[in-house]
Amino acid sequence: MRVLVVGAGAVGGFFGARLIESGSDVTFLVRNGRGHQLTADGLRIANLDGTVAAVRAKIVSADELHSTFDLILLAVKGTAVDAAAADVAPAVGEETVILPLLNGIRHLDVLEHRFGPGRVLGGVGLVATELEPDGLIRQLGPAATVTFGELDGTITPRVSAIQATVAPAAFESRVSDTIVQEMWEKWFFMAAGGTATVLLGGPAGTILSVDGGPALIGQVIEEVTAVVAAEGHPVRQAARAQVAGALTTPGSSFATSLYRDFAAGRKTEVEPILGDLLQRALTRGVQTPLLGAATVRLRVHNAATG
Repeated sequence: MRVLVVGAGAVGGFFGARLIESGSDVTFLVRNGRGHQLTADGLRIANLDGTVAAVRAKIVSADELHSTFDLILLAVKGTAVDAAAADVAPAVGEETVILPLLNGIRHLDVLEHRFGPGRVLGGVGLVATELEPDGLIRQLGPAATVTFGELDGTITPRVSAIQATVAPAAFESRVSDTIVQEMWEKWFFMAAGGTATVLLGGPAGTILSVDGGPALIGQVIEEVTAVVAAEGHPVRQAARAQVAGALTTPGSSFATSLYRDFAAGRKTEVEPILGDLLQRALTRGVQTPLLGAATVRLRVHNAATG
């Protein structure tokens, strides 16, 4: 299976490198700056034990993309999905399958409109990584999983074929018959965690250690839970327990990529993670003052970042 990974950043670079290590035929679609880094230094991953692994990656730019691929792994920021869909169009053939690992839900509409609903799978990628200025991808936590499936929940030969391709890689992979629900629950996790850590200015453990912190985290969780339920995807008990464990356990170091980008002065994915959810809350008449405050805070941050 020929795999095109769109984006060699913290997520796409990590999963793509692991696929290369396991013997998969992987090419990265990258911008020129990232392409120069990969050509000079290889694709480098700093592991949790402090070692750095480097793999040589095949790269292609958008204007060099002339052949089709079997699987397109889309791993860009949610704000870049429209541009990425345009760039990747020449690589989409009759049998191509697109597997997005993005935050939020909006990207499914974008991709289905561009390529047709039969080409797009649902996907959830979970990994704590950060792309450093020199191109090094640093792994920040032990978990690394990819879950995917057909949007209608059927287990088809193509998802089985993808699973056979990715199974040897050094991350957990799983085919799901409830992938859309799992995407909503990841969104719940990211939105609750992002709202709490951005609005309150620190990782979960720090917030919990101050007077009033636990109560506000609880209010954030309730707000986001209400929006997701109003949209027809009530959070299942296991997903709610996961969020509660990350956000309400004393001493927790949990913080989302949204907070890490915010704290580092980088532009954030405020719209696909918080802004879209806030708009849905307004449409449904769900009161979300804390979600709204965090969204505006990040919009101001993005505007100031330039």
